[in-house]
Amino acid sequence: MTRSVVSKPPYVLYDGGFDRLNHPKFDIMPLIQLTPEIKYLPSVENPLSSDVVFIKPAGSETTWIFDTGTSGEAAQLINQIEGKKNIVISHFHPDHILNLLKVKYDKLYVTKYTKKYTRGGEIVESEETFPDGVKLYTIPSSHSKGALVLEYKDYAFLGDATYCHFRLSAREYNVQLLEQMIKKLEDIAAPNFCLSHDTSFVQPKEAVLRIYKKILARRTAGNPTINVNDFFNEDGGVKESEDSLGNNAKVKL
Repeated sequence: MTRSVVSKPPYVLYDGGFDRLNHPKFDIMPLIQLTPEIKYLPSVENPLSSDVVFIKPAGSETTWIFDTGTSGEAAQLINQIEGKKNIVISHFHPDHILNLLKVKYDKLYVTKYTKKYTRGGEIVESEETFPDGVKLYTIPSSHSKGALVLEYKDYAFLGDATYCHFRLSAREYNVQLLEQMIKKLEDIAAPNFCLSHDTSFVQPKEAVLRIYKKILARRTAGNPTINVNDFFNEDGGVKESEDSLGNNAKVKL
């Protein structure tokens, strides 16, 4: 996966219990708070499990969950939530959907392609905005077909949508899809992008866009793909050591 690490995320460890989920066991879970309404369980490598996001809009009876991961801890957290639960799946890869087999929920939102794997859920084809402020919409992606974004206030949760495609030993972007993805990212109102599996889960929109525009600039006439194997240093950093914000730009594969 191509991963951007371009700024320190604005979060604090939440150790006082997940009060908006109204369950005492949440105080032992390593949840990270972005805002009083948004918390997440970070991704892990073994077993490979995506970040799992919990959004409880103020005054709403519904908790929105973005991806389910694969870990037992993620499944436990989801099942302990009281009240209505809506799950949104970013894309069909196993590390994002496997816990659907282990958790209970009220509604499931997926793209048409992802539904081939989940065998259920309401299909999102165009932008949907809900009364509590949650927005769902699709995004073109080289990484996977049928990528879905959840946007809430200042945060857009992108899953793996910005990452590259793996073909044997090649890490590539489809030029057309990358152009379309960048255009969609530019149109997103939220100033913060959340990228699954990244050590910096939350990153500034402008910094993320700069990285993918640099990748797009590597396209060559007549070639439908862009190979990014040599775009990075051995430590995962972009070869240009500083971006225009003065941050050390990292894009880990």
